[in-house]
Amino acid sequence: MKEVESMSRAEWQVMRIIWTLGEATSKQVIEILERKTEWKAATIKTLMIRLQKKHFLKAEETKRPYIYQPMIQEDDAIHESVNELFDSICCMRKGNAINDLIENSDISQKDISKILETLNKKAQTAPEEVECDCLEADLD
Repeated sequence: MKEVESMSRAEWQVMRIIWTLGEATSKQVIEILERKTEWKAATIKTLMIRLQKKHFLKAEETKRPYIYQPMIQEDDAIHESVNELFDSICCMRKGNAINDLIENSDISQKDISKILETLNKKAQTAPEEVECDCLEADLD
């Protein structure tokens, strides 16, 4: 798996456009990001070149204009990014972090149903309390 944590916030914005479109020219990406941000075309091209060097994007260079395609699936990138973040949070705080995310996110009825289904399954085997994993047990 590629190291998604090396992707900057700006690079994520580029990738989100290409994931949504499936593939895109630099012109398409530039037009969209210039409407959404104050970035210049040169900045956006630099981000796309960085993403190529990191192997997140590939360019079909046999014809002009180049067509850029993702080399990592969006779901895989999200999964890796979320797990990377949650691996750095104390086990005792993950529930609060998930709750905060839900409270502060726009999510659909379909997503809410899926989350509730997952929580109901999880509740069947969840411990009463989660132990802190911040300190080694051998430190006594």
